[in-house]
Amino acid sequence: MSWTLATPDGTSLDVNAWNWRPTVELLERAGVIDAETAGLLGYNIDVDLSGEQARRIADFLDAYLAGLPDDGRVMLDGSTTTEPDTDELHRDDLSRNYSATAAWLRTFRDFCRAATGGFTVG
Repeated sequence: MSWTLATPDGTSLDVNAWNWRPTVELLERAGVIDAETAGLLGYNIDVDLSGEQARRIADFLDAYLAGLPDDGRVMLDGSTTTEPDTDELHRDDLSRNYSATAAWLRTFRDFCRAATGGFTVG
């Protein structure tokens, strides 16, 4: 499963579920997005985020990334690790398969910073 984030000017960014779900959880836990929006962002429907929401996400990620190592990952439960991600599927605990890498979070932050007119997640 994957999502495409697209701005009104045609800029887009694709993300898979492995990175997207922990990103949405992180933003909800931090209060950057509300629970209803977070829930909607988990479905393959079009959800519009405003330029103000994009700016808040980028500002939050600026601060959050300052404390996350370059090789760090945020897990679905909000914990962080620097253990390398493997292609191993953890069938006994599926939540271990989800992590938002620092590299992905930087890319998403930069996308949000540039999305002054907002963006659609679909």
